[in-house]
Amino acid sequence: MTNEVKRFVLLDRDGVLNKAPANRYVTSIDDVVLLDGAAEAVRLFNDDGFGVLIVSNQQCVGKGLLSEDGLTMISEHLATQIRNSSGGKISEFFYCRHLTAVDCDCRKPKPGLILQAQAKYQFDPSTTYLVGDSYKDLEAARFAGCPSILVLSGNDADRYESGEMPPSPPNHVAIDLRDAARYILSASS
Repeated sequence: MTNEVKRFVLLDRDGVLNKAPANRYVTSIDDVVLLDGAAEAVRLFNDDGFGVLIVSNQQCVGKGLLSEDGLTMISEHLATQIRNSSGGKISEFFYCRHLTAVDCDCRKPKPGLILQAQAKYQFDPSTTYLVGDSYKDLEAARFAGCPSILVLSGNDADRYESGEMPPSPPNHVAIDLRDAARYILSASS
């Protein structure tokens, strides 16, 4: 990925790229299991000139369940799996490591992670999709001025499928990241 990339897509991590373990955190590389089509979706974005940025809450670090080094290892392992599987590349990971009780600006649903990524990469939020699996992701996108896509491959799929509407409705609902990529690439062409 060159520095010439001007378009980006923002992705939550667990439930979008890799399986979100039920009732626990991803705390080792053994927990990283790519979702079907996720690596291909990253490559599709890259092939169309998009940089891929990860914006993810990881309070397991704040809880002491995972070290900073462990989080870095998981990120590198995920990026390597994607690269080896499809040739796709993650440009950067942005994480909130704080506990919910800290009430920081970077923990989704607040938009701080998106704003950090925007400050570094200078993208236009109004044309930068955030793809997430939770209602918090959708709220963070709205607060940052980004369009959003809810994927039904993770945490809040059951809520959505039961008819509980998110407080910040997504611009689109997709089965998974590959489906979301097709939508974004079609909308941006």
